[in-house]
Amino acid sequence: MLKHARGAALILFLGPFTAFAQPAATLPIAYFSPQRAFAASPEGKDVETRLTSLQAQRARELDARNQKLKALQDALQRNGAVLAPAVRQEREREIDRFQVDIQRFIQDAQTEFLGVRQQSEDAFLLKLRPALAAVAKDKGLLFVINEDEGLLAWADPAADITPEVVRRLNPQAAR
Repeated sequence: MLKHARGAALILFLGPFTAFAQPAATLPIAYFSPQRAFAASPEGKDVETRLTSLQAQRARELDARNQKLKALQDALQRNGAVLAPAVRQEREREIDRFQVDIQRFIQDAQTEFLGVRQQSEDAFLLKLRPALAAVAKDKGLLFVINEDEGLLAWADPAADITPEVVRRLNPQAAR
């Protein structure tokens, strides 16, 4: 009796895995990468252009602020010995305030950059879901695995539907 029970348990245990022995093309499972879809989409390319421009603009502004700070520090160093103690302290406080302002500027720029990216990605997700659903329905898929979540250990590249989702997002490019 125990022998038969072990055999039945083995069949039950191996039973679900026999489906995975089939070629990937016949399984109703695929995967895709939202990050690659975003990067390849017109929206993603536009966002990257905007972010690159924003980053360059903020870098120029930061460079100008750092040059002004250096000028203030150099002036204090050159003239510090001849300044009255109260004037010297005031200049040192001015430099300290300017350094704090630069740090705030950097934090604000980073927050702005991340905010633009997050808003863009959120807007993209609203478009992505219907496109992904349409591709999955067209292909008769039961499951689509998110490659970016790290749950995928290995997959046949033939099961990657990311390019099809990108085409669905931009129907004009497919024509």
